[in-house]
Amino acid sequence: MALNEEKLIEYAFRNVDIGDDCDVLEADCKNIIFLFDNCEIIIPKENRFFVNVNCDGIQRMVLYKRAKQYDEELAENGLSVGNETFAYTGTYDFGHTSAEWESVISLGISGLRKRISEYSKKAKSDKKKQRFYNGILKVYDAALRFMKRASEEAKKCGKKQMAEGIANLTENAPQNLFEAMQTSIIYYVMQQMFDGTNLRTLGRLDSLFYPYYRKESKEIAKELVAAYFKEIDMLGAEANIPFAIGGTDKDGKSMLNELSYVFLETYKTVGTSNTKFHILYEENTPDDFTENAFKGIRDGNNSMVFMSDKKIIESLERLREEHDKAANYHVVGCYECGGEGELTCSCNARVNIPMALEFVLNNGRTFLGEKQAGLENDGTFETFDELYNEFKRQLCYMCKCAMKMTDLCEMHYSRVHSAPILSGVYTSSLEKGGDLYCDYTALYNNSSVNGLGLATAADSLIAIKKLVYDDKAFTLEKLTEILKSNWENQEPLRLMIKNKFPKFGLNDENVNKIVKDIVDVMYEAIGGKPNLKGGVYRLGLFSIDWRWEFGEKTGASADGRLAGETLSQNTSASFGADKDGATAHLLSVAAIDASETPNGSIVDIDLHSSAVKGKNGIKAMVSTLKTYFGLGGFAVHYNVLDTEVLKDAKLNPEKYPNLQVRLCGWNVLFSSLSEKEKDEFIARSIK
Repeated sequence: MALNEEKLIEYAFRNVDIGDDCDVLEADCKNIIFLFDNCEIIIPKENRFFVNVNCDGIQRMVLYKRAKQYDEELAENGLSVGNETFAYTGTYDFGHTSAEWESVISLGISGLRKRISEYSKKAKSDKKKQRFYNGILKVYDAALRFMKRASEEAKKCGKKQMAEGIANLTENAPQNLFEAMQTSIIYYVMQQMFDGTNLRTLGRLDSLFYPYYRKESKEIAKELVAAYFKEIDMLGAEANIPFAIGGTDKDGKSMLNELSYVFLETYKTVGTSNTKFHILYEENTPDDFTENAFKGIRDGNNSMVFMSDKKIIESLERLREEHDKAANYHVVGCYECGGEGELTCSCNARVNIPMALEFVLNNGRTFLGEKQAGLENDGTFETFDELYNEFKRQLCYMCKCAMKMTDLCEMHYSRVHSAPILSGVYTSSLEKGGDLYCDYTALYNNSSVNGLGLATAADSLIAIKKLVYDDKAFTLEKLTEILKSNWENQEPLRLMIKNKFPKFGLNDENVNKIVKDIVDVMYEAIGGKPNLKGGVYRLGLFSIDWRWEFGEKTGASADGRLAGETLSQNTSASFGADKDGATAHLLSVAAIDASETPNGSIVDIDLHSSAVKGKNGIKAMVSTLKTYFGLGGFAVHYNVLDTEVLKDAKLNPEKYPNLQVRLCGWNVLFSSLSEKEKDEFIARSIK
């Protein structure tokens, strides 16, 4: 009989032990096996595929309990002030992974188990490896028992195709499109809800499913794709469940196929909000495909993200990843990419770029709370170059602190978390005979640092240059006083700076140069630097919803921003600054060398619905995309917004149950946003 969630948690917490003798792999295998054998299997009436269980999050609770013990180390090293001030942060990341999906789909769960067994036989004399193989073999045996239970439950519910499909998968690889899709969902549930290691991509679905698609009629295939989207959506994963289509193979040949079109057309009609659609754009992507995608975006399918296949591969190769591995990359979350065999820890650390300027102006202290989180200085900067050099010194220091914080966490992986299910899929883990986290057995064991508030920082530096050094309207001391007072009695000045001064997003040469320079400095400090896992650090430039909480801790900035207000988003202009339209905005962002950002860099383009009407509107959107990627851009997503619709939706949400917007790195229903977030989108829609 299945146990309720409370009983499952009670058992799992018995295996939290964080002592020196704690065998994390053994403890986690015990937990996962127990969960497989005792969880409740949930099959809603309307479902075509098996979907859900009642143990999601339990293993993540266990790892968080173990991880908590290392907070004291940050304090001992003087780094906890970074977390307190949101100047820089560093932590674990077990949440942005990809399976080796080609193996999962081609072998199936039973085939994966057989492959593990074969590796085990080859290493009979190696006790350490045998410990690993025996542990994950028991886990995969439990997974197969779980699948048999699921098949029986499906049979009880009258789900003949589901029952027979899952029963076949306990012994064989997928034989048809239904079974391939069912395998995808089963594996997702296994890793996400039992392993406790968040799975943030379903892979390149058009390539993975194409051999099975060819065996089906188009009508059946379309039905299955629609059902797959709907049931993936029902899983309700935090920040969506991404998948990708398109891109190129290792020889540069386009991987777009007939199924790619089916995925696109079906996605546009099913109205799901929890599936995240990455289009891997390359120079041979047909215009009709791109135009159809933009029609979907114009109609409200804002979850589609365009990513440059060429630039992603280039950025991974710059980290010295082999071409074949870089070309077979995966997108693991919002915008982050990793090559084949890479364990992508993509959200380890964050650096608040505008706060580096606070440290320049306030002797290494924050404006809010006067916390010493930066480097001391004498505050004397006779020229802008002197001030700018100090800004770069503070920024490099913050990057190093974020990496040190991450190192302090990641050195303890073997006592915090293992991933027996995911490790059983990685070829490198099987070859090396060890767990991905406990033994660092991925081909590339990389970590990441993300920069926030890029435009806020650049606009502030330009404003200081103009006010203090060019126009000499204020001394640096006086301007600092104004900022620390949060613009008290200086509203005309603040509005003039905010609305009349040069800003990033207007394709201003001087501002673009500063933005490029900031990114170059961060890349020099971070990109390719060794971590403690035998891998390297990767730079990313995306802010997602961190920009809110980091902004709350950041004092007033010289670009006219008030203390506590949100920082600029991703690599985009500050809200309202992109007054010259999408083209100027994209040209500004193209100043960044995106090959320096393998962890992802994204620009947000907001368009009013009136600007994209008809065929010409779609062609204009395609043109902006080609221009941006032609100039070396990394990724871009669009929101098509109608001010009046958004205002009405705020007042009458029941009239717009399916209205979607792109919020940072994920898609959400407008009705689910906070009042503050709704107001922000309304403001962004006014052009």
